Amino acid sequence: MNRSPDALRALAAVIRADIAAIRRIENELARIVPPGGSVEALAEFAARAGAAYALHNIYNALENTFEQISRTFENHVVDAGKWHAELLGKMFLDIPEVRPAVFSSDLRLALEDLRGFRHVFRHSYGIDLNPEKTLVAVERWWAASEKVEVALDRFANWLLARAAKGKNTSSSNA
Repeated sequence: MNRSPDALRALAAVIRADIAAIRRIENELARIVPPGGSVEALAEFAARAGAAYALHNIYNALENTFEQISRTFENHVVDAGKWHAELLGKMFLDIPEVRPAVFSSDLRLALEDLRGFRHVFRHSYGIDLNPEKTLVAVERWWAASEKVEVALDRFANWLLARAAKGKNTSSSNA
């Protein structure tokens, strides 16, 4: 599959827009539970709901990026029933002669946890959000946030470098 320089630039723009959206959401999350915050910050339902909604939206922005990367490069999901997990898994793959891995393996657990939290928040409307579990999810995000954003920015820079060279194919070096 050929990827034109314009397609690579467009994907880099999507990634950068999603990073900006994540940062805006993080600013709202920090008002509820700043890094190093305590469970007392989540004592009220509105605070738990707000924090959970922010985490949900952060993962949605990430997943949008993952979908765009997958569409640009590999463009298929094998198991439609597990596509969220499969899509995330692809972001850790270095695909020789196609694209580098977006993330290093040290981010896998944090992103899997965020994906799982988003799933529970999105589909479990009959439960009350546990303040301790919500705080754990928030703290895991804060611990990984900068590394995730740096990795996405590095991938966007890789795309722009390839676009500047006018390459239709890519190497596996990030």
